[in-house]
Amino acid sequence: MLVILLVTRGTAAQALSPAVIDLLATGSEVVEAAGNAKALWQLSNSRPFDVVVMECGLGERRQNHSGCVDLIRSMFRRWPWMPVVLVGAATERLRADVLLTGVRAFLTERFTVGRLIRLVTRVVRRRGTPVPSIATVATIRRVFALLDEHAGETPSLRDLARMTEMSRSHFSRTFHSVAGMPLRGYVRELRLKRAHELLVSGKLSLTAVAVESGFYDLPHFDKAFRRRLGTSPRAFRARHAHATR
Repeated sequence: MLVILLVTRGTAAQALSPAVIDLLATGSEVVEAAGNAKALWQLSNSRPFDVVVMECGLGERRQNHSGCVDLIRSMFRRWPWMPVVLVGAATERLRADVLLTGVRAFLTERFTVGRLIRLVTRVVRRRGTPVPSIATVATIRRVFALLDEHAGETPSLRDLARMTEMSRSHFSRTFHSVAGMPLRGYVRELRLKRAHELLVSGKLSLTAVAVESGFYDLPHFDKAFRRRLGTSPRAFRARHAHATR
């Protein structure tokens, strides 16, 4: 049985209605938490959850998603392996703000319960996977810091394994168990975050942004950006430039 933490924002525009929650609870244990404080309390004091389903970007102030982003980032700092499914307005800005976090999937406000259940099932941690120890998390956090310093030129798997005093296969498994994604996926997110920052600054060509971010060519960068952020780098830059005029 899956154990799901359901985080709502306590607004009138609640997408996760009681009927949706009841259906989600069929065959799963659902623990509800309204707001950041209650969610963090549940994560700190309850038994480990398999997945977090969270409302984000709902209500009249659709662009003000800072509250859920703050919670998502806090969760990744403390429980980086915890997968998150976001339900709400999956804007480009929100998608960019949750790079390098536990967010694994997005659902728009108009969704079916079947779709939600399929996404939860897809992103959930493998049954029986142990929660990483504090020492293991600390070790991989040092790797996070090193990767952040070298986003453009990623250290090799061999170098990272040597740094952590593990074999390459053991390091790969350990990194995935802590980060919630393989090393390759984490590096891709890191590069997309760097690319997003460069696009916002608006000073470099798209090709230069791709190279500076660590992508080997523009088509590869364009494909990765579209897949994660839901739009092309060119369209993103154009909309950002228009919005800041």
